[in-house]
Amino acid sequence: MEIDARFPTRLQTASDAPESFRSVMAESLPSGEPIRLLVHAPAFAAGDEKSPATVLAVTNSGWLVASQTEDGGGATLQKSNFGDTLFVELTSILLFGQLRIAFAAAGGSHSIAIKFDTAEDELYREAIDLVLAGIDPALTGVAEKGRVKAQAFGDWPMKVRNEAQRYCPKGQRLLAAVEWRAIFGSSEEQIAPAGALLITERELVVISDEQNTAAEPLPEAPSAKEPKETIGGIITFVPRVRLADFHVSHQKGFDVLALQLHAAHGEEKLEITFPSDDEKAVSKAMEQMLLPPGPRKS
Repeated sequence: MEIDARFPTRLQTASDAPESFRSVMAESLPSGEPIRLLVHAPAFAAGDEKSPATVLAVTNSGWLVASQTEDGGGATLQKSNFGDTLFVELTSILLFGQLRIAFAAAGGSHSIAIKFDTAEDELYREAIDLVLAGIDPALTGVAEKGRVKAQAFGDWPMKVRNEAQRYCPKGQRLLAAVEWRAIFGSSEEQIAPAGALLITERELVVISDEQNTAAEPLPEAPSAKEPKETIGGIITFVPRVRLADFHVSHQKGFDVLALQLHAAHGEEKLEITFPSDDEKAVSKAMEQMLLPPGPRKS
């Protein structure tokens, strides 16, 4: 089949992948197991950095990412089953997109990143849905299908409201949602970006604004008190079954929500910074994670 030289392409079979990927994928894909999703992304350049071409495969039991070697003649491989997948993270900044999958192995945490042009980011959003469903299939599709409506996020700023609606996982009942503004220091420097926390029965989703760091630089702001416009975001999806513990700590001028994640062969810690004024709202939202999940499929 024809593979797009600029944008990610959905492949039908592993044999549709470029030749440099075929042998490593044939050796690594589970024999006889259906491939739920197969995506090829061409090499991607952002500023002075160039990322290799990749192929992402999601199966019934896990995922694998093959990355083309520098000489283009072969590919390296990272893979994990769903039982050791810790969380997934999607970055979208102008034309720069990145899917990062964190996983546990050998007692520690690791991650693999796929960079791509955001014109076809729906393929990677589909991959995220499949990975989350694979991690906790018992709580997949327990609510009505489709995305949560924008009205659920009240009078949030339009950008955050739109991202919350777009990235709230399909088929999951929204239990709590908190939005916060950016934090600035005494010299008007930004300490932490604006963001939001969504709690569903199956996962928590952290939305964080992100200034341009990987694409072409924006013009300088007119003054130090007028920071550069936020032009993208980072969306982190944390499965509820990976959350071993959490706590909120108080710092000077802000609070930090620390999430301790655990899988069969390793663990990871995530920290989320938010304004101290929102501590009660964040703590109340996180209390939903202490309640028993909704009815599970037999």
